[in-house]
Amino acid sequence: MSTTILTVESFVVIVLVEVALAAYFLRLGSCWAKIGNVGFFRAVWAVVAASIVSWIPTRLLPQVPVGGVGRTIVVLVLQLVLMFGLTWFVIARVLKTGFWRAAWAWTATLVPAASNILLVVVIVRPYMFEAFTTPTNSMAPTILGRHWEATCPRCGSPAYATPEPNDARSPRPVLMICAKELRSCEVANPTSVEHRADKFLVNKLISPRRWDVIVFRYPADPTIYYCKRLVGLPGETVAIHDGAVWIDGKRQSPPNGLDKIEYLDQIAGWPQRLWGSRSMPAKLGPGEYFVLGDFSANAMDSRLWQQGAPGHPPYAVPESYLTGVVTHIYWPPSRWCVLR
Repeated sequence: MSTTILTVESFVVIVLVEVALAAYFLRLGSCWAKIGNVGFFRAVWAVVAASIVSWIPTRLLPQVPVGGVGRTIVVLVLQLVLMFGLTWFVIARVLKTGFWRAAWAWTATLVPAASNILLVVVIVRPYMFEAFTTPTNSMAPTILGRHWEATCPRCGSPAYATPEPNDARSPRPVLMICAKELRSCEVANPTSVEHRADKFLVNKLISPRRWDVIVFRYPADPTIYYCKRLVGLPGETVAIHDGAVWIDGKRQSPPNGLDKIEYLDQIAGWPQRLWGSRSMPAKLGPGEYFVLGDFSANAMDSRLWQQGAPGHPPYAVPESYLTGVVTHIYWPPSRWCVLR
């Protein structure tokens, strides 16, 4: 749980700094608006209460059904009006002043708000934490993208697959992965209800270890980010057979919860041999990593890549392409999970 503690502590510090700065500038704004002497703790309470109340419209109004550009604009305008109106109303009540004087005092808090945005863009996202979603289900059932959910025909547990467009669907069963067995299965006519993707947090302060789930730039196109499980480290030789990962000739035991996972060295319909198979072991050089998707029968991972980063073999993820380690799935609440 150390990464959870680190994450919570970091966010608490950031929030406390943001609140303190906003309270300080609200006091300055109160002087400009001639409200009188506003104590620091009263300003803090005004900032916190206004932040909580102004959050309500952003959560409720997106649920309002809209149609067409005109109605969408109306909802967005209404959202902004309610957000600012509630903010100024709460500040007015806490500071015991008029509505427009509260609005005038509030404008001073735009200065720390801008600095907070700059802090996130310049420091937090590049060097500390970043939130991601994935458009695919190559890491299912560990991390889900947009997905269909059905029942595994073997054990009755949930099974997942990437949604297919209506015009691309065929009468053949859909390839899915069982959440309990961690193996692929075929489900005939699964429901076409589409579920949202997991939102997960990537920590950039910790070093990756074997079996971590990581985010990295795709070697063939560094503008695209992939999410996969790290299995091969620099200097190692990776081979996959008997459903397991072998490193330098030694079978690797996945951590608890992954003991049933099956990694494939052959994929039906794939015309070429796979990197990491017995006939094509993946030899990693300094600063190179080998990654796999948990949905092994339907994952575009190191085994299948045909083009690598400059100066590296096709299957290798260079160290400079690593973004960070996935530590938490934080949304939806039913999917909350600590991965490291």
